[in-house]
Amino acid sequence: MTEKEAKAVTCPFCGAPYREVIPTDALQLECHYCGGIFLVPPEIRGGISQCLNHPDRLAVGICNDCGENFCSECLHIYNLQIKNTETTLYLCPECLKERHNKETDSVIYAGVFFLFFSGVCAFIGMSTEFSEDFFIAISFFVLGIGIASYGFLKRSELPQELTVGEVRVEHEKNRSMFANDEDAEATELYEELLRKYVKHWGVNTGADLLDKEIAAYLRHGADFSEAIKKIYQAQQSKQ
Repeated sequence: MTEKEAKAVTCPFCGAPYREVIPTDALQLECHYCGGIFLVPPEIRGGISQCLNHPDRLAVGICNDCGENFCSECLHIYNLQIKNTETTLYLCPECLKERHNKETDSVIYAGVFFLFFSGVCAFIGMSTEFSEDFFIAISFFVLGIGIASYGFLKRSELPQELTVGEVRVEHEKNRSMFANDEDAEATELYEELLRKYVKHWGVNTGADLLDKEIAAYLRHGADFSEAIKKIYQAQQSKQ
């Protein structure tokens, strides 16, 4: 796989070009910008991967949890927050439902804990005839019922995360915002921005700063082309 062929490969999730050389035996790639794992296009890799849920459709990516191949209508975009960091996962319907159930189960368990604690307080109040314990027991009972009910309600709801296909449609609508912008392609704008960043900050630092700015826009819902144009516009407004 030559570098020229590698640049022709784009991420199906964010639209960013894959700029590294692809090994001849590679089956999947990880996007440097959005972190999505997608399949090497069949015209490059040879062979065709089908969606596990829709055998009549081509798979575009891999579920981060189960590792199976799915089409753009099956892969959902799931934003995972751990402490102060945020990452994007691409999940099939079953894995998305499983994560959704785990989240709601934690709420239900919290409600059950408060109900149990209210029972302990009530038992202590009965033993000591202390009215304050009964008040605490009633408070925790009401709180536990509310939390558990909320958890069961959320569990009954379907996950609302958008699919890759739905996001693509939204991106196509948003591109109309740039109808009057320069006709240069995103790759040309990227190369122009890269030259400016490298000239100002040096090769490694400049490229890293530009990639981080692009990734920041991707985390907020833009695709690669939109991110490049927004950064380019911002740089133009500073001049």
